[in-house]
Amino acid sequence: MNRRILSFAALVLLFAAAPLAAEETPDGLAVKEYIISAKKAGRSKTMLPDPSGKPYTVAIDALMPEGLMVRKDGGKIELAWKQLRDGELFWLGRGLLPEDDVEGHLLVGRLALKLGLGPEFDAALERLQLLAPKDYRRIERMRSDIADQLAATTVKPPPVSFKPKEPAVTAASSGSGTTASVQAPVPAAKPGVNHEGRPLPPLPKFEKPVVYGTPEADAIVSAMQIFPVDNWWNRDVSKLPLHAKSDDYVKTIGAEKRVHINRDMGFVLVPPNFPRVDLTRLEYKDEADKGPYPIPDNTPIEGWPFDGGKLEDVQRNGDGDRHAVVVDPFAGLCYEFYVMRRNDKGWEAAGEATFDLTANKLRPMYWTSSDAAGLPLLPSIVRFDECERGMVEHALRFTVRRTRRAFILPATHYASRSDDEALPPMGLRFRLKADVKIDDLPKHAKAVALALKKYGMFLADNGSDWFISTSGDARLQGLEALHRLKGSDFEAVETGEKMVLPRGR
Repeated sequence: MNRRILSFAALVLLFAAAPLAAEETPDGLAVKEYIISAKKAGRSKTMLPDPSGKPYTVAIDALMPEGLMVRKDGGKIELAWKQLRDGELFWLGRGLLPEDDVEGHLLVGRLALKLGLGPEFDAALERLQLLAPKDYRRIERMRSDIADQLAATTVKPPPVSFKPKEPAVTAASSGSGTTASVQAPVPAAKPGVNHEGRPLPPLPKFEKPVVYGTPEADAIVSAMQIFPVDNWWNRDVSKLPLHAKSDDYVKTIGAEKRVHINRDMGFVLVPPNFPRVDLTRLEYKDEADKGPYPIPDNTPIEGWPFDGGKLEDVQRNGDGDRHAVVVDPFAGLCYEFYVMRRNDKGWEAAGEATFDLTANKLRPMYWTSSDAAGLPLLPSIVRFDECERGMVEHALRFTVRRTRRAFILPATHYASRSDDEALPPMGLRFRLKADVKIDDLPKHAKAVALALKKYGMFLADNGSDWFISTSGDARLQGLEALHRLKGSDFEAVETGEKMVLPRGR
């Protein structure tokens, strides 16, 4: 029987010969809880499909411990939880969704994806994007997964194989995906010297978690080589050739639009052998690295403390992407979380990605991270210690509103349904033009501008156009001067990496 068709024989207990085995998967159970809460909140109309598969609306008369009582054409149908499969729960949950219920749509949408019904649910998500623009990225991520599912049903995905020009990438099996490793295109740094030629002091010892924005954190990160010297984030792109479509990309994003500084990112450093904990809930389990994770009580959430409020309150309340970054400098590991939140039992997140800071490894191909492009956050963070030295020593990250359904290494994921070739793909690298005058910028702003000329910035996520992420460190001064820069001051560069299209393309 087609699971999309709600069988009345399975639903009407009065005529059921024997109870059916429930398919109580985590997704199905979650949607069941949603249905219960929706009914208690007073929503009484839901959907059922008739035997032909065509949906129709029914009224919920009663909520019972064992199930629901619905009314259709004067008759009543008793729906027992133990008899309902995921397909039936999908239809019931979908019918109870208010148009602007973001969490409900994402919950029911995950079940739709699991059942292969994602394409049917896409129109509802498209409408939701208009009603909830602040959650655009989360919704677009699911729509991207739906587009992948639709493509997979029509075209068999070929083996993933990449042969970019430089750095040379080889594919190696890693779990359920493919991880890329890079061959060094430049000589390795001398011991104790970073990729900029700056001497690295010994890594300071510390016994308690240290939050960014402090002299203690400055001393620790100043002693770290974040990713190998030949890594993408540490690569000088000032002399690379101009991308053939640079003018088109800049025009599409907005040549006259001004740069904005987003004081959002932060991190916490943990000492060796810090206790690890499991997340109480992880939404995107299939694309997360296995826990447990070293999450201290003072883990900062995106925007804190620049946006104000007590850390304890920010950890529990608020919306948005809610990135969190935990760094173990002694183990050389970075744990990055998306929609991180503290609850009474511990921590929960929508997504997680663990990065080895000592190796040139990428996420498995087509996997996201805490960033939509599958990129790490830590190497992009503009820090006080480097701005004080006068030079940010790595590439930055920025967002644009509309992206293409494609990515360029080191990105491993796209978050768009558009195949418009005028739109920039995730992972595309821009740099500030060499002739843009920056000498009169304030010290910290100039340190950022120098990095934009030498290392450039990666397109890492969907968001506002030309929004560049920096640290939320309140000690950073004068960054607002970068607002005088505009789109036409930047150009896309050709890094030699291959553009990766959706599976089967």
